[in-house]
Amino acid sequence: MRRKNLLLQLGMVEYGKAWELQKALLEARISGNIEDCLILLQHPPTFTFGRRYKEGNLISNREYYVKNGFAVYKTDRGGLATYHGPGQVIGYPIIKMSTYTNDYYQYLRMLEEVMIRTLSGCNIAAERKEGYTGVWVKGAKIGFIGVRIAWGYTIHGFSLNVNNDVSPFQFITPCGIQGVMVTSLQNLLKKNISIKAICRELAGHYSDVFQGQLVSIGISAMIQRLGVGKNFVMG
Repeated sequence: MRRKNLLLQLGMVEYGKAWELQKALLEARISGNIEDCLILLQHPPTFTFGRRYKEGNLISNREYYVKNGFAVYKTDRGGLATYHGPGQVIGYPIIKMSTYTNDYYQYLRMLEEVMIRTLSGCNIAAERKEGYTGVWVKGAKIGFIGVRIAWGYTIHGFSLNVNNDVSPFQFITPCGIQGVMVTSLQNLLKKNISIKAICRELAGHYSDVFQGQLVSIGISAMIQRLGVGKNFVMG
């Protein structure tokens, strides 16, 4: 019998609010008050930087980012710099990792597999690239991963470029890879892609890869279970 996982599907959520939600879910999961869960959502234009990113670079660029309408967050995830924006689907698994694998790198490969299978359903042959984390199509990066493992539980996750404008990636060195090209499903297929359909595919493949039974839960019900204010995420 597959283990129950909660699926929380949100729309556009400001990065800081989503991060606070992740931390609340992580605390609840560690305490055993909720099951493993997966959040699917989008963010408004935001640059995020992982633990290994040099603080001096972030400070020197912050004024430019804010002036041009980008939010900026230094986070506690692994990895370096990435961009989030409307039309990009983001997945945040909050799970006890040892339930699925004891190998951190295998966990990364599992997240990659979820995106690879989703792209395959769109007739896109995606692949891994030796020595790097993420998903690639014809030499261009389309899927990104940055996670943190805290006390054996996961936070942060993956992002898949669907309909988003990829030009903001030129303002950073994505994932620290010099000269990397970035693409999206929309660019590859030359048409707008249904975000709802991609979320459905991601959820289905996540369920298969992680051998879990995803059960949808609304934000109001989740907030009630967490015992936080009603404006915690949506306000």
